[in-house]
Amino acid sequence: MENELRPFWNIAMGSQTSRWVLYNIAVCFAIYWTGNIILWYPWSVNANLGIAMMLTIMPLFWGLGIYLCLIHYNGKTILVGSALTALTMLISSVILDYIFFGLIRGALNDLYKPTTFYGYGFLTLLPFIELFLFKKIILKKKRNILAKDFVPIGIAGLTSLIIQIIIVIN
Repeated sequence: MENELRPFWNIAMGSQTSRWVLYNIAVCFAIYWTGNIILWYPWSVNANLGIAMMLTIMPLFWGLGIYLCLIHYNGKTILVGSALTALTMLISSVILDYIFFGLIRGALNDLYKPTTFYGYGFLTLLPFIELFLFKKIILKKKRNILAKDFVPIGIAGLTSLIIQIIIVIN
């Protein structure tokens, strides 16, 4: 009887851990597609300019996203949260890179360059770097994920994806 009375959010999303993993994926999705829009023009003008911007602007985006993921981690050990965030971000980025470069652009040969693997390595280390530098702030700001936390992330991600597809098609 009690399960029938739970709010839709709890039924649809399951445990807090499931929500957190989904939130991590949503954050990665939003950052990835928003970053692609920002980098598209400079990269199309000059690949080196695009790479330079990717190495300067994108770490700020990823840093903010990882911070959001870590403050929403509800597990007992924040180090485990950092490891799971790193794994989620890495797997999501590899998949999204394949979708963008392989399926949308048909340019896998542009993807597998040394800078791509440096980026994957940095993205894997970033949650641990943030935890080391900002552990007290992260622990102080910890909170549960609410349905409203997904709204801005979802809007940013879907809007950016749609804009990116329009840019690539034209």
